[in-house]
Amino acid sequence: NFESEWKPLGLPFKVPTYFMLHDWGLRSCKVALNSPLIAQLLKSPIRYDVILLEHFSNDCMAAVAHLLNAPVIALSSCAIMPWHYKRMGSPFINPIMPMNFLPYTDEMSLIDRLNNFFHFHTVNSLYNMITQPATDALIGQRFGPGLPPINEIVKNTSLMMINQHYALTGPRPYAPNVIEVGGLQVGPIKPLPQHLLDLLDRSPNGVIYISWGSMVNSNTLPSAKRMALFQSISQLNEYNFVMRWKSLESLEDNKPSNLYTFDWLPQRDLLCHPKVRAFISHGGLLGTTEAVHCGVPMLVTPFYGDQFLNSGAVKQRGFGVIVDFGDFDTNHITRGLRIILDKKFAERVRRSSEAFRQRPIPPIELATWWIEHVIKNGGAPHIQSEARHINWIVYNSIDVLLFWLGILFLLIVALWKLIKIFKTAFCRGKISRDTKTKTQ
Repeated sequence: NFESEWKPLGLPFKVPTYFMLHDWGLRSCKVALNSPLIAQLLKSPIRYDVILLEHFSNDCMAAVAHLLNAPVIALSSCAIMPWHYKRMGSPFINPIMPMNFLPYTDEMSLIDRLNNFFHFHTVNSLYNMITQPATDALIGQRFGPGLPPINEIVKNTSLMMINQHYALTGPRPYAPNVIEVGGLQVGPIKPLPQHLLDLLDRSPNGVIYISWGSMVNSNTLPSAKRMALFQSISQLNEYNFVMRWKSLESLEDNKPSNLYTFDWLPQRDLLCHPKVRAFISHGGLLGTTEAVHCGVPMLVTPFYGDQFLNSGAVKQRGFGVIVDFGDFDTNHITRGLRIILDKKFAERVRRSSEAFRQRPIPPIELATWWIEHVIKNGGAPHIQSEARHINWIVYNSIDVLLFWLGILFLLIVALWKLIKIFKTAFCRGKISRDTKTKTQ
């Protein structure tokens, strides 16, 4: 959907994204729960040491893991959702932890913090009040009564691995059972196909790579936006452009001579080639982390979901610039590319990417170590916080705050009464002295 985004009071409004995720999650849940594979899995005598389970828009598969009676490690392909914090016992700090759907970073203004607070707690409440009861109903239909509510089952998650890294998104005060493995998918470089190597060799100034993943195809990108992109490509004719363009529609009649399109491209291997100068992207987390790993500057146009969060991080950390879809015209595209193609900008990106790559242990080995740790320690209860099981009032110290406010109120009342008593006594003494003086 490429309609203009509704921004009340000029602020991003992303609550409708929750309802899309809710609908997708329930539909996926119905299909998965009624799959013959699930029935076979539950009947199998095989016992599992650990179950790796995605935690995203629905938790129905956690009920299956509960029936299999094995420790659960949650996987998140993006930043953790608002409803994940409580189940993992991990704190949420509003001023430095932007909600997934918003283009904020750990540097927010007062207005940003207000909007972040509203979105986080609104979406979290909607999930608790709408998604979880609907999930419980589906689980009840499939397995009958007797299972605990899903909001209790998910609290037994041993560990959560998330596709983030502080070099891109900033430090986060996660609990010990939330592990950042950003860049997990970035494996060893593989040789590029010969036709791509030939194209790179014919590009003395380098190439610019364009891919919006599965978000944008030629049959969905408005023609005005397409022509704006083509005009920018023509203006930057000192570079060749390599674009993933999966469509039956031919572009031979109107595409620029320096644009080369392919149905598929080996993105990670291409991005790390020294001839790649920039990456035009939608801000998907996998492509973003691959570009950061390879030190390639980005021009990002977010469309949906966590792409806004990723884009905000890219801009703040100096890995690239943002061109909103509403501003996606020839002027903004060309100007944005000129900025990130500047040698000083590109050099800063390459230096910053070293912080992403330099780790004591590669993310795949880190993930492996934690999986083995959970298995060897029977679910690793020692890294699970008791914050999972306390209610909202206790978790946020509302009872403690009310207690001390009550004490303060009593002290103020007592002080006020003492002042009143002393004032009354003083007035009586003054009246008595005045009466004696008049009598004399």
